[in-house]
Amino acid sequence: MGEMRSSTKLKNIEFIRIFFAVSIVYFHLLHSFIIPFTEDAAVYQELARQSKYAKYIVECFFIMSGYFLYRSVMLHSEQKTLDFVLKKLIRLWPVFAVSTILSVIFLNVPLQEGFLNLFFLQSTGLTTAWTGLNWYVSAFFFAELFYFLMYKAMKNSAGMKLIICLIVYFGYVLNIMYTDGGFARKVVFGVFSLAMARAAAGVGLGYLLGNLYDKAKERWTGLYAQHMNASVITALITFIEISSFCLLMMDFFVGKRVGKNQFMVVVLFSVFFFCMLTEKGLFSRLISRLSVCRLGKYAYSIYVMQEFSFYILEKTFWKNTDFIKLHAGVSLTVSVVFAAAVGAVVWHLIEKPASKLGKKILL
Repeated sequence: MGEMRSSTKLKNIEFIRIFFAVSIVYFHLLHSFIIPFTEDAAVYQELARQSKYAKYIVECFFIMSGYFLYRSVMLHSEQKTLDFVLKKLIRLWPVFAVSTILSVIFLNVPLQEGFLNLFFLQSTGLTTAWTGLNWYVSAFFFAELFYFLMYKAMKNSAGMKLIICLIVYFGYVLNIMYTDGGFARKVVFGVFSLAMARAAAGVGLGYLLGNLYDKAKERWTGLYAQHMNASVITALITFIEISSFCLLMMDFFVGKRVGKNQFMVVVLFSVFFFCMLTEKGLFSRLISRLSVCRLGKYAYSIYVMQEFSFYILEKTFWKNTDFIKLHAGVSLTVSVVFAAAVGAVVWHLIEKPASKLGKKILL
C-alpha cells in the first residue's frame, strides 16, 4: 500500500495491491468482526481456519513499499528531507486522521491513545495501544523515513546496502524466533517492537530488490539477451510467477501453509514480485489487462477505513444474525464489497482532494 508515483505504476502491481487489500479485509472479517454475529456457524469457523495465514499479506505490502521507495529516491535523488516528509504526510495522514478520529468517537479508543496515534506512534513501542488494524501505517511511515535518511547520508553505497542487509536479517529473525515461525506486533524484551522490525525488514528487502532488479536488467539487456530465446524466458518466468503465486494462495486461503516457518511467505512473494516487475510472464501480462487494476488506487483507503466499515455493518447488516448464519457466501461478499466501497468513497472525498491540495502547496 505504499506510494507509487504515476510514472512508475505497473498495472500488474496495481492488481496485486487491490487484491491483497480486499484479502486483508476478508481476513479481518473472519477473525475478529463478523464471527460474533454467526452463532459459531461451522462454515465460518472453517473459512477462518483456512485463511488464518492471510494476515501475513502485510509482509508483502512492506516489500512492495520498499521497492517503490527505492524507485522514488533514484528518480528524485536530490529531494530534501522536509519535502519527503511532507509528501508522505500528504499521502498518508488525511485518511489516517479521519480513521483515527472516528475510532475515538465510535470505536471506544481512548482519547489519549487516539491523539498519540495521530503522530504515527502506534506500534512504535511509545504507546500501549499497539493493537488495532492501522498499526501498519505507523510502522510503514517510520521505516520509509529511516531508509530515506539513510539514503541521504550514504547515497546507495555498498555500505548502505550492507547495513540494510543486516537490518533485514535481524528484523525477520526477531519475529521468526520470538513467534516460532510467524510475525507479531507486540513490544518484546521491553524495547523491541516486532511491528517496527517487520516494517524495517520488509521495506529494506524491497529496497534491496530494487537494486537487484536494476542490476539484473542491465545484464539482461546486455550480454544475456543476445544468447537467450525470448519464448524460453517468457515460459520460465511464467512458470515461476504462477508457481509462487499459487503457493502463496494456498498458504493464505486454503490453510495449507507452505511451512511452519512463515518466512516462506517473504521468500515466495519476493520471487513472485521480482517476476512481476519484468512484465515478461504471461500471468503478469494477463492481469495487466484486467480493468480491476484501476482500483489499485483505493487500496490504502480501503485498508485504513476497514475497521469503521465493520462498525457500520455491526449496526446494520450484521444484526440479522439468522441471515448471516445461513448465507455465509452472500454475507461475506456484501461485507467485503461494502468495506471496499467505503474506502473508495473516502478516496474521492479525502485522499484525492488532499493529494491535489498537497501538490499545490509543494509547488
